[in-house]
Amino acid sequence: MSSFTNPLVITPGGKGRYRTERPFSFDIGVKGSGLTVTVPEGFETDLASVPRWLWWLVAPHDPQYAAAAVLHDYLCDWPGFDLTTAHAIFLDALLILGVERWKAVAMYLAVVIFNSARR
Repeated sequence: MSSFTNPLVITPGGKGRYRTERPFSFDIGVKGSGLTVTVPEGFETDLASVPRWLWWLVAPHDPQYAAAAVLHDYLCDWPGFDLTTAHAIFLDALLILGVERWKAVAMYLAVVIFNSARR
């Protein structure tokens, strides 16, 4: 099972932005697989981009899935990284963090739809 290898530590920036205070990593597949994504210190994110009218269902700053949101933002910003894979890793990370399956799938579908509309 994939695994976060260290905790997410962020501080608020301004205008709804956050900054990682130290690097954090995610092992893809199984812990120690060698397939590791490391989000660097200083990476800026808005956490989850959720329209305000949906905040009752998916709060954009919920700590339960903040690490998955930051990881997804980083993967989407990584030049040349495949968005389909980034979205799949996001879903995996949400489930590992204990997000209920129905909510994790809804969040996954939202990023698939949102990102396909952006491109």
